[in-house]
Amino acid sequence: MSSRIQKKEEEKIKEKERKKISRKKRKEKKNKERKLNKTGRTAKKRSKEMDRYRLVEKRLNLAIIIVALLLLIVLSYVFFI
Repeated sequence: MSSRIQKKEEEKIKEKERKKISRKKRKEKKNKERKLNKTGRTAKKRSKEMDRYRLVEKRLNLAIIIVALLLLIVLSYVFFI
């Protein structure tokens, strides 16, 4: 019985240590990201995300321009012909 209790206590201690380590890693990662942002650089993950946003923005701008041109053509057809 005492060995089970000891094992549970050891597991709890190990789990606490793992949590401390994971918190420490997250904190370091966050600090690194902040430093990169302050210097104008971004982490690789964030950089990919920004590239994806830029691509979507370009597509949306192109779609808006095309729709506006088509609308002008249709309106000119309706009013002048």
